[in-house]
Amino acid sequence: MQRLQHLLKERRHEEFRDELARAEIAGEVSEFSALNYQAILAVVEGSEFAIDYLEMAEAVASSPYELAVIAENRAAYDLLQGNPVAAAKHCLATLDHVYQTEGLWNNLLIALYRLGEMETIDATLRSFAQLNDECTTRLVGLLSSEPDLYEVRARPA
Repeated sequence: MQRLQHLLKERRHEEFRDELARAEIAGEVSEFSALNYQAILAVVEGSEFAIDYLEMAEAVASSPYELAVIAENRAAYDLLQGNPVAAAKHCLATLDHVYQTEGLWNNLLIALYRLGEMETIDATLRSFAQLNDECTTRLVGLLSSEPDLYEVRARPA
């Protein structure tokens, strides 16, 4: 899994495809993981099949965590497609059930910012007090380095 993540991060897509196929044949990744990785690759490459892979991965998801991963990827896809309303909806629907998913919070804040919902962003940031300390620490670290949220961080408190 780490190798797959590394290849994606390094934008070595052909090697990624080969490694994913090898891992699937060897039974090293679940059906969900394989579909999710295919979805991520399709999103990164701007493929028309991204939504299809996301829907297939969602269909085989078997836990709240896996559903949260798909919601995060769908929100990222929606943001890339210029649809912050859909991104916010995917995030909010999942955050009603799974609170400690940093990527969803991150995508939600980006969507709200793109929609100009500064008061909602402020309320969302205040809600972080409900999260456990470990999650809050990870989330603050992630948000502090998110380029799309620079203006949110630069505002007076």
